[in-house]
Amino acid sequence: MAVSRRSGRRRFPIILLLLTAVTLLTLDGRGFGPLDSVRSGVMTVFAPVGDLAANVFEPVGSRWDAAFNSDAIQAENEELRRRVDELEGQMTSGEVAQQSLRQALAQLDIPFVADYQTVTGKVVSGGVGNFDTTIDIDKGSSAAIAKGMPAVTGRGLIGRVDQVSDGRTRIQLITDRTMKVGFQVVGTSVLGIAEGTGEAGQLTGVIDLKEQVAVGQTVVTSGTEGSPFPADIPIGTVIDIRRDEAAGTQRLTIAMADDLSDLTFASVVLYTPAPTS
Repeated sequence: MAVSRRSGRRRFPIILLLLTAVTLLTLDGRGFGPLDSVRSGVMTVFAPVGDLAANVFEPVGSRWDAAFNSDAIQAENEELRRRVDELEGQMTSGEVAQQSLRQALAQLDIPFVADYQTVTGKVVSGGVGNFDTTIDIDKGSSAAIAKGMPAVTGRGLIGRVDQVSDGRTRIQLITDRTMKVGFQVVGTSVLGIAEGTGEAGQLTGVIDLKEQVAVGQTVVTSGTEGSPFPADIPIGTVIDIRRDEAAGTQRLTIAMADDLSDLTFASVVLYTPAPTS
């Protein structure tokens, strides 16, 4: 019973305050001026109660907004993602265009074949991975291209013409295992034969055991009599040397001058070797 009486005492002031508030609001609604100062006091008393109610119901309001506005938020997020993807696509397209332009410009003036006319075509198939051994360009016999002619980029030798039609040329890349090219080590009289390894970007060269060659030296076409390639076209750089005492040779690993897996343009050198006597 004591507990009940204490609970009744606590409820009585709250009920009194609520009744007072209702009375004041009623009088205020009827324009009872002297209540301004009283209203201020009542608001001060009830401020903690209002703050408590706000704190209690704020999460509910947030969840309500989230529940009813989630579709709009999701749609907005999707639109933002779409715009970001679009901008990234534009940036990628711009980078691709710049790369294509750089490769095209590199084909306009190739100093190592200055004595020969070249025909430049766009790569239309092949050359997009490590296992391609041929590429096709969109120029052919109508542009005076013939089978066996050398194919180059602005950086160096990439292969030889294998098949030709009126408006298309297939180029066999020098990384093909069946391809061989005579080379000379720049700054020396060292000659050798390089052949494809089947791997993009590398060739294997063989020279005599007694020759002196160092890693980092540049290798170019030798242009010896009867070679399908004119002299001094860059092939690549020596990156490894292994001696074979039993065979009396040295095996060179040659890193090619250009990346054959990412070609946009290629040029055919209109060169036909002089017939051997």
